[in-house]
Amino acid sequence: MKAVQIKEFGDVDVLEEIDTPTPKILKKQVLVKNHAVAIDPYDVKFIQGLAGEADKLPLIPGSSVIGEVIAVGEEVTDFQVGDRVAATRHHQTYAEEVPVGQSAVAKVPAELDDEHAVAAVIGAATGYQMITDDLDVQAGQKVLIQGGAGSVGSVAIQAALNRGAVVYATAKPADFDYLKSLGDVTPVDYHIAYENDLSDFDAVLDTIGGAVAIQSAKILKQGGKLCNLTSYDDEAMSAFDIDAEHTYLKGKRPNLAALYADMVAGKINVKVGEIKPFTVANLRDAHAAARQGSAAGKVVLTF
Repeated sequence: MKAVQIKEFGDVDVLEEIDTPTPKILKKQVLVKNHAVAIDPYDVKFIQGLAGEADKLPLIPGSSVIGEVIAVGEEVTDFQVGDRVAATRHHQTYAEEVPVGQSAVAKVPAELDDEHAVAAVIGAATGYQMITDDLDVQAGQKVLIQGGAGSVGSVAIQAALNRGAVVYATAKPADFDYLKSLGDVTPVDYHIAYENDLSDFDAVLDTIGGAVAIQSAKILKQGGKLCNLTSYDDEAMSAFDIDAEHTYLKGKRPNLAALYADMVAGKINVKVGEIKPFTVANLRDAHAAARQGSAAGKVVLTF
């Protein structure tokens, strides 16, 4: 099969096309004939050498997959050949065929196209999980989403609004109209010292970290919840009487299946940007562009 591999970290030219044998699947895995991948910030950072340095090279990178099940392991109970499925996994998705553990795989509703379904499996699924599980946002709670215009933040905003929360979100002023298009959200300019004016929040989703995590802590009420996706100074955070934790996408089926159901119902919109064929040239171009800044919607490459 065709795949794209890296032998070292570095510039986008470390992405190289290879021919490699079809992966062997384990007892609880399915083999997916890949239809499309999304370009995720983690993959971009990984290839730069800014994440996952402990992974052994060479390897096939990529974290998202959607396609058709073409083989199932002997202990797989929930899927069969021909099912249309999607998932996230740690690497190996920049390839024509991808092995995935059945606990991560979700069936894709017929109403969703490949591009939107694969665009949702990482960023959107993370934002959705943070609101519905990690923060468990309830009706009437006051919530701040840091980085509201991104793929994680924009879905977190929608999920929190769907739960009846009072939602604020940080962004640059140029993105305020986009935030308002998501629903009744109050935009906050991240350039200003908003922690001096905002207070009494029940929960914050922090997609940025560092000094922003401290700003988040300052606006939370006593016992409020902070979920952080990157990093913060643990000693500095200990000065606040809040429930703070580092968290991450668990990548399990129930979360993705619930997200897909809300997308089909029109409750969640996932923004898709450029759609191009999966080639090593297009993959390099997409990674190069992502290193320069966030795209207007998730970039998707189709097989």
